[in-house]
Amino acid sequence: MDTVERLVSVVDSNIEQMVRMAILHIIQLGTKHGIFKVLSREPTYQEVLDSVGLPNRRLLLEFLNTLKAIGIIEEKEGRLKLNGFSCTLKVPQEHYDSLLPGWVSTLEEIYRMVDYAFITPTHPHVLMDFDKDADFWDIRMTTDFADLYRKTISVAAGLEQGMSVLDLGCGSAAPSYFGRIVGYDGFYTGVDYSSAILEIAKSRAETDNLPVELKELDVRLIRPVNEYDVAVISYLLEYLKPDDYGRVLKRTLETLKPGGRLIILEPFREEFKHIEALEFFEKLNKDFVGFPRRNDVIRTIEGNGFDVSIEPLGRSLLRVTLMP
Repeated sequence: MDTVERLVSVVDSNIEQMVRMAILHIIQLGTKHGIFKVLSREPTYQEVLDSVGLPNRRLLLEFLNTLKAIGIIEEKEGRLKLNGFSCTLKVPQEHYDSLLPGWVSTLEEIYRMVDYAFITPTHPHVLMDFDKDADFWDIRMTTDFADLYRKTISVAAGLEQGMSVLDLGCGSAAPSYFGRIVGYDGFYTGVDYSSAILEIAKSRAETDNLPVELKELDVRLIRPVNEYDVAVISYLLEYLKPDDYGRVLKRTLETLKPGGRLIILEPFREEFKHIEALEFFEKLNKDFVGFPRRNDVIRTIEGNGFDVSIEPLGRSLLRVTLMP
């Protein structure tokens, strides 16, 4: 039987590899579009924007900021200088069997989208809108990696038949996954603001004849009236500003039964070096804010005055238990 520690370790290994691949693609983009050639002259930001010739100057500026964040360039007296960046891409032997193939093709598709986004952020080949491009997001939500982190969440929560679950930012695949676990003796409520993604989730749940409730709502506006054994927040906080996710966390904890658990899964930014490389590609979605810091999330929860136990598990999961 997989332990939660083992499962989180596998999640972390795959996120780490995603970051490493993102760094390689950042370097590829800088070479492909002649950005490094311009940077070799120690230009100003404006000189780079004027010389490279990519129409989407805002994205180009974001790319330069990413290079600076991960240490490929530095700014001195208003000029940008390549600083001899090096990064060792090493996968420890014990992690080879942990790497999952499913996420690779979806991230490769996002890498290809950047070329179109450099032309215009509204290019039809940029498939990152939750409603307009729901099919692409459904593909991301049904990979082996997505299955893995849902399993990790269920084990961390101790989820079983008859329990009640609140899932914020539920997406298209989680309702059926968790609905099967809690069964007809329990109940599942999934909340998402994308009507298109919820339509996919609804169709999938109806096909499987699962008793799940789905609500189209911005999670910042939630005011749940039921009590739940488990609340799930996965890959959601990255789309919320800290003030917003503070309110969401407070209202979510208010819905838990005594002894209930809140499971938060995110690539916490202080835990993954150079995570800004991965963020650059995720920012093709206009709603993406940035991966949260785990310490900020913990402080936010503690600042709300709840009597809770907070357990960091691995580098990407928090288990919060509301004390009886």
